Amino acid sequence: MVFVEEIRPSKNERAIIETTFPVLERFLSEEKITELAEIASQNTVDGFIAQDQMEFDRAVLHWSQVFHAIFPEFDSERVMKASEAFITALFAESKLKDDNADPYTRVHDEKWEFIRNEFSKMCRLLNLPASFGIETTNAYRYHAIKDDAYVKHLIELHRVLMMRLTGTESVYRELAGLYLTAISLHDKHNRYGVLKGKEIMKAYYTILFEARNAVHKSSY
Repeated sequence: MVFVEEIRPSKNERAIIETTFPVLERFLSEEKITELAEIASQNTVDGFIAQDQMEFDRAVLHWSQVFHAIFPEFDSERVMKASEAFITALFAESKLKDDNADPYTRVHDEKWEFIRNEFSKMCRLLNLPASFGIETTNAYRYHAIKDDAYVKHLIELHRVLMMRLTGTESVYRELAGLYLTAISLHDKHNRYGVLKGKEIMKAYYTILFEARNAVHKSSY
């Protein structure tokens, strides 16, 4: 059994959170949702593959496309910076795992603070609550030692995401379940995992964009 201390934000940290929800330019058609889901799912999987292959710039490019699809209200420079922060955190997390074979040492490494700070930077750029960065950090932290507690944090980060995108907790459990399945397939690191992962991710983003679309439709 490994005992884990939760990472907490420093008292001096003050997250900048946008309280308004993004406004879509128009109600998205089914065709547009399908197109966006295809772009986001393809780039999510390719982004993780690029990370595994230690190709930083390629991973950043792929994730910038994902963030463009989810947060269309931001310009390219801001999205790129958010993607760079996200990938910097993932690269640091991968190196931390490689450098620490012992589960206790791995989960208590002081480098988790740096990783959390990078996720926090991403949150500020995308106007996500600071809690999203904390939950994301802890999801990766527990996943790094194959502790199923990471699932709880995966669920919670999706609750925060949907509140940010829709103002409600709509479908956050469904999205967390699909993301968990896709990540589990990715962990296999084989062709089957990649192909099935893309299918699951496309369903994931389709539901996400449909939920955001429903909020836009109800505002009329």
